[in-house]
Amino acid sequence: MARTDTNSESGTFSRVRLQGVGIMGIRVCGAALALAAQILASRLLGAEDFGRYSLLLVWLLVLGYAATAGSGQLVCRYLAQYAASRDQASIAGLLRAALVTVLAVGVVLVGAAVAVVVFFPLGLSKSDVLLACLALSAIPLVALQDFLESIARGLDRPALGIGPAFLVRHLAIIFGLLALLALGGSADALMVMGFTVAGLVASILTQYALLRRHLRDALSGVQPRYDLYRWVTRALPMAGADITEMLLLNADILILGLFVAPEYVAFYFAATRLAQILAYVPYGATAATAQKYAVLAGRSKSSELQALIGKVATYSTVLTGMGALLLSLFAAQLLAAFGPEYAQAAPIVALLCLGIVVSCAFGPGEDVLNMLGQERVCSLAFLSALAVNIALNFALIPLLGLTGAALATVSALALRGALLAYFARVRLGLVLPAFLSLLRPTHDREIPYET
Repeated sequence: MARTDTNSESGTFSRVRLQGVGIMGIRVCGAALALAAQILASRLLGAEDFGRYSLLLVWLLVLGYAATAGSGQLVCRYLAQYAASRDQASIAGLLRAALVTVLAVGVVLVGAAVAVVVFFPLGLSKSDVLLACLALSAIPLVALQDFLESIARGLDRPALGIGPAFLVRHLAIIFGLLALLALGGSADALMVMGFTVAGLVASILTQYALLRRHLRDALSGVQPRYDLYRWVTRALPMAGADITEMLLLNADILILGLFVAPEYVAFYFAATRLAQILAYVPYGATAATAQKYAVLAGRSKSSELQALIGKVATYSTVLTGMGALLLSLFAAQLLAAFGPEYAQAAPIVALLCLGIVVSCAFGPGEDVLNMLGQERVCSLAFLSALAVNIALNFALIPLLGLTGAALATVSALALRGALLAYFARVRLGLVLPAFLSLLRPTHDREIPYET
């Protein structure tokens, strides 16, 4: 029996590792394309206009992920469970309900955001108002893209959702800018934002084309069954965590915009784009494993679940640590590609990399808690970290500028990781931190898992 369990654990992790490597490969390619697009844009626009574009891009992403209303984690979790039990009717109901919710919330957010910009412009020029309206109009597109990605993850085909999102979108910006240059035109922030929106549309169409056959097979001839009360009560805390996470990762940029000139926002934004390359490691692990946590917990395979968590946490920490060292060493040279003045943000890259490594070291807490029915305490951990992040940003930015923003982010990421690991231990009896999480039970036990 022990041999069977060991073989099962090894097989699970082998599949996860292959998927994770493939997804990280896509993310690395996507990161290279994103950097190329942003470098090209920064060179064409100049630091001041690139700062304006960057700030509105962050607002678009924050509000776009808010529009998902928790559907991403919800669909990933329940789609995996329903697929494992071959409950096609619930799959059909879940996807229809989630799609309607995403589109409805997205449209409402667009109306509210555009109304604020138009009727309360807060000193924005006419060109900035137009730029903001174009960016904010794409909120439902960001939400829809996340919805399609969560379907791909729930069906255990994460590359089909992630590939278009991180390859096609950035290629559209690059090709658009290169075509503009070839035609002798000049770029401005509005033009770059237009290419960004076009890239979103192209990537969504590609995602749908890749997923269409799998969706047709799953939904063909099925009468939808709805479990709205369960889905809503689970989605609301997840929505809170999603919004909080986006604010946690971007509050520094948004608050910087209140204190510093646009060009300094551009410098900091460029530093965050470099540091976020490291985030592709835990993201690759998340896309390959989150749905598997739910399946293993549902089968009460606690030893296999703990082993998977341990390997994911340890591998992610080691890889991000190595990447952080390399990025920190070459940060000045990489930032100089945006423009010679950007190199001054090199120390910021090192600080932000440290925050990501520390976050990985505490283990995959968000995935474990959300997939195993502990989304409320997960949301509490995120809210606590966000409160600390905002307070530290307002306290440190006036004193230390860009360095203060980076220190606030690192502190908040460390707090979030520690709280998530603590809740996983107390609520589920699972050990999350890297290396410690490899110390696992030899026998399966019942997991206090809420469906």
